[in-house]
Amino acid sequence: MKSINPKNEYIPLSVNISVRRDTLRLLMEIAEDMEISISEVLSFLAEDSVIDFELDEELSLTKIPSKCSLEDLKEALKRRKNL
Repeated sequence: MKSINPKNEYIPLSVNISVRRDTLRLLMEIAEDMEISISEVLSFLAEDSVIDFELDEELSLTKIPSKCSLEDLKEALKRRKNL
């Protein structure tokens, strides 16, 4: 997993989650196909879900207004695209 933090390390985290029976079946199939544990599958899914947030260094500079018009939104997207 790529990280912008050179001192990044794996930290064990024990959690209890509830999933539907079908979800558990799919997770078990993925784990079996990859020859890894369900915990490792969940770890990969969690990391993959947030990696884009970490790599987007400008995310902390992004200001989110409480409301805006459609035109304001279009203009903001144009400015961001031109960066």
